[in-house]
Amino acid sequence: MSKASNLIGQRFGRLVVIARNGSDRRGQSLWLCQCDCGKTLSVLGASLKRGNTKSCGCISSEKATARNTKHGESNTRLYHVWRGMKQRCEYQRHKNYPQYGGRGIALCSEWQNYDNFKTWAINNGYQEGLSIDRINPDLGYEPDNCRWVDSLTQARNKRNNHKITFNGETLTISEWAQRLGVAPGTIRYRNNKGLPLNKIFKNENN
Repeated sequence: MSKASNLIGQRFGRLVVIARNGSDRRGQSLWLCQCDCGKTLSVLGASLKRGNTKSCGCISSEKATARNTKHGESNTRLYHVWRGMKQRCEYQRHKNYPQYGGRGIALCSEWQNYDNFKTWAINNGYQEGLSIDRINPDLGYEPDNCRWVDSLTQARNKRNNHKITFNGETLTISEWAQRLGVAPGTIRYRNNKGLPLNKIFKNENN
């Protein structure tokens, strides 16, 4: 790699090149860049030199935010839901980034535009008091993996909830307790003791 082609240390918009990152399928050089917002990404050298890529995408996000603000959406609850998703997934300095963007949870490209998210939300049951919930906690924010739920449903769907499969049905301990009329602590105790499933879910009143 000649000195003339070495981009390390050079700035392109908000991006600073920090390392060579191999080549794409056509043999074009890829460079690992650090954005001013803290995010890193791999970019084609030609794209950097031509000015086609100037940030990790945060410039476009800020422009979208500015448009939404002009539209009078910035103070709505739905806008804050959307903004919260973006921050958790994309801003490394956000307190919850390690549990979201840090483990691969992303906001889909369609929802990078607030208007698209708003349209989906309205058409899929959004109401004041409901929260957005990822059906599969290990996948990202996208139309097929999201729904609007109350706080109880969302709490039950947290990835750290212990779930048990019994008679072909998988529920959290709290849900089994409610279904069978057994105290959650009792089920948890029996499960920790390693008892068979029929013993774990035995109702002493029956």
